Amino acid sequence: MQDVGFITEWEFDGETNRHNYAVSLEAGRTAITELKGCLDGNNTNIFERPSNANEFIIWSICTNTAADLRHNACTGIHIRQSAESISREQCVDGMVIWDIVCGTIGGPCPKSVAGADRETIVGTYSLPPPRLYVPPSKNPSLRNYPLRGRKRLSDVQILRAFNDCFQCMPKAIKYASIDVAHRGADTFRTPRIVRDDALQRDFDLSAIRRSQP
Repeated sequence: MQDVGFITEWEFDGETNRHNYAVSLEAGRTAITELKGCLDGNNTNIFERPSNANEFIIWSICTNTAADLRHNACTGIHIRQSAESISREQCVDGMVIWDIVCGTIGGPCPKSVAGADRETIVGTYSLPPPRLYVPPSKNPSLRNYPLRGRKRLSDVQILRAFNDCFQCMPKAIKYASIDVAHRGADTFRTPRIVRDDALQRDFDLSAIRRSQP
């Protein structure tokens, strides 16, 4: 991505920080990337947006060939990550699901099956487009709802860089919205996923459960 001009520079920060990569973008912006495994695990609940991040994304690398990526995305992004973001007011600007298994026999990719010209050749690897998720436009907060305002892909430079570099199709980008209701002392949320301006997934109303100190 740096060689072909989609990012300016990147460095690995994992030895001294919770996050893994700091990416320099155009106009002096910094994107921070925190790597996760499969998103249905407890690791999805543990993240911290650094103070120097203009953009903060979570990147899932799920190399378990038995994993159901669609189920993992639903469980991780719209149950685990959304509750954590709301409770701690931690803004996540985007989610990427993409790893070395994608597009192989162990992880067939429908985007690759649709056309080999969708793949990007990097050395000896033929890479399918990543799965990109764009969250609501407002910062998460128990007072700042409903979160229906949709970000544009261009609002998140690092996601746009992934999109442009690796030939994602606009109709394949997934966008999230969240409705929240308060019932007594409990807070409930209803996440939704929209793709190509059509509702793809509508989740049941569920409570945000957080352990108290």
